[in-house]
Amino acid sequence: MKENDDNIDIPAFCSRPHLVILGAGATVDAIPNGDKNGKKSSVMKGFVEKLGFSDMLATTNINFTSDNLEDIYSSLAERKECEGVRLQLETAIYKYFSSFELPDTITKYDLLILSLTKKDCIATFNWDGLMVDAYRRMMRITQDLPEMLFLHGNVKVGYCPECGSFGYYNYHCPNCHTTFSPSKLLYPVRQKNYNKDNFIKDQWDLFEDYLSCAAIVTIYGYSAPKTDADAIEKLKNAFTRIAKMRYLDQIQIIERPGFNHNEISDAWEDLSEYVHGHLKIEESFFDTYLAEFPRRSVEGYVKRNITGWWGPSNKSFEEEKGVNYTFDELETFISPLLYVDPFESLSLNKL
Repeated sequence: MKENDDNIDIPAFCSRPHLVILGAGATVDAIPNGDKNGKKSSVMKGFVEKLGFSDMLATTNINFTSDNLEDIYSSLAERKECEGVRLQLETAIYKYFSSFELPDTITKYDLLILSLTKKDCIATFNWDGLMVDAYRRMMRITQDLPEMLFLHGNVKVGYCPECGSFGYYNYHCPNCHTTFSPSKLLYPVRQKNYNKDNFIKDQWDLFEDYLSCAAIVTIYGYSAPKTDADAIEKLKNAFTRIAKMRYLDQIQIIERPGFNHNEISDAWEDLSEYVHGHLKIEESFFDTYLAEFPRRSVEGYVKRNITGWWGPSNKSFEEEKGVNYTFDELETFISPLLYVDPFESLSLNKL
């Protein structure tokens, strides 16, 4: 993909963030054997049955044509007479996602967080708090970690209504010294109002800023469902806010093994046009720039695809080893990358 790079400001390009967008499929992939107690996460399809809520839905006399939570919830929300069932479903959803506990072993979420630095961002649509817990334990290794944003709220995140600060749900606001209020979950209605809740609005404002300037966007387990139509429209507008065409930028999508590439979301097809077709679908986190060049993914991308270098990365998260590290081994492995300038490594061919 080496193209028209004579006038590229390489240092400026490398200073741009790497943005990762997470959906339900990412949590499923991060804990394939279940959480600490063996509880497995689920994508939205079949989720209501997993909650044991099918009998309650039968009382509504609605002929649900889909087993997808997003479709079912939207149908309930559109009917005033179903308010009681909808509220029970919300309570069940909150309780379900609050019950997840991160395994004691290393997960892909730990590696993902550690693969990025403070200039980068992870924005998640997920309600579960596993990413939050992974972030907290990776802080034992380094404080140089990415921004975290919660686009639909999160059961482990609280915020301060007075000053807009947010953090771990049972912490105190560092400015106002009051206990954080729980962030509200944005449930999957067809017409979402991202401006109704101040916390959600602030999260989206920050997300759109990152999306408008990210050099690499990695989409992990997020299928852009049709109930997220407003979110997808906001995403497209933010992506082209600064420049209509982003010829050298890259989009990577992590999908399940065996995924039919012809079934890619129209939303991602549309975005690929803005990056001159620079869209790659990978079947594993370990096939991405995040794992190949942890903590210097943009620099690795530049070196390989813009300057034309095809050398191997000297430090990668490898599939056969990554999630089998002990915490001490992971810290030892990543430590050399905590104290080097990635751009200096790029210029010295030490990536």
